[in-house]
Amino acid sequence: MNICSLKLRNFRNYDMAECVFRPNSICILEGKNAQGKTNLIESIYYLSHLRSFRTPSSSSLILENQDFFMIQAQIESHQRKEELKIVSMDHEKHLYHFNDPIRRYSDFIGIVNAVLFCPDDLMLFQQSPKIRRRFIDMELIKISKRYTSTLNHYQKMLKERNSILKREKVDPVLLETMTEQMIQDQIIILKQRVSFLEDLMEKTRAFYSYFTKEKEEVGARYQTFISMDDLETNLRNAYKKSEMRDKLYKKTHIGIHKDDIDFHMNGISVKEVASQGQKRSFVLSMKLALCQIIYEKQKEYPILLLDDVFSELDDHRCQKLISILPQKMQIFITTTGNIEPSWLKDHKAYTIQVENGHLREVKK
Repeated sequence: MNICSLKLRNFRNYDMAECVFRPNSICILEGKNAQGKTNLIESIYYLSHLRSFRTPSSSSLILENQDFFMIQAQIESHQRKEELKIVSMDHEKHLYHFNDPIRRYSDFIGIVNAVLFCPDDLMLFQQSPKIRRRFIDMELIKISKRYTSTLNHYQKMLKERNSILKREKVDPVLLETMTEQMIQDQIIILKQRVSFLEDLMEKTRAFYSYFTKEKEEVGARYQTFISMDDLETNLRNAYKKSEMRDKLYKKTHIGIHKDDIDFHMNGISVKEVASQGQKRSFVLSMKLALCQIIYEKQKEYPILLLDDVFSELDDHRCQKLISILPQKMQIFITTTGNIEPSWLKDHKAYTIQVENGHLREVKK
């Protein structure tokens, strides 16, 4: 997958910008701090996820004194070119595919498949379980329509079940109906989450070995409220046991919306033992593993966004990282300094200078 061209209007510090990108190559976004390098990365991420990785508010992405922003792109996927456009105004997103409006966000997310690494990703290990669940959910949503529809249905049923529990008199038949639908949804979601995590960790371990000479075993455990051996029976028993408490407190106390992932190193939780360098290597390895999973499932690589990836890596690890990047993948790397040309000898690479919201290709 490649972004062929990108147009931005009133996005962050870009009042009006347009750029053409080369396929299956490394694009170095070079410039001083606060010039718009990460903003450009953010616009591509937004095309993929319909959300920013820096703020929950789309309105804060609008250039000062303007009332909308626009992201427009031509992409190439499986040798087919597509036109996409997002216009955000009045707290609403207007989505277009070949100028045809798209009503459902789920029909737009994943058309552009982008994988991001940014420094804040290192907080994954310390943040709340909700963030770790979202990490898995966002990737599964982009590669599995069944997972997307099942997760959306589960969230709807959870909301309705909680609404039933809040009534003065709880209808037992209606409660049982909602619970049964949630059980069936959770069987699908749990199986996909666990399978995805196992595949992700197997590939992560392979990539992690490139970044360290130490014998460190990395992995992850999916933590849920039941045993995985007989899901349907265990789910029914768990909801039956929790029913009295749910009615008493008027809310659903158990479910996959409370699950967590424990990332570990040599059997001990990462947040307890890992250094910043080890966390960075772990996260980078996971992002590269994600790219490989997407390639195996969709038969093409996603777009890889590496924001400030070199800031805490020594030269050896920087060179190692670039050497293992697939040559048939479009990659964007932000940096404030020059990248050693010898690191890029096996890749097609070019540099775009970013200065105060303006883009200019420069020869190196």
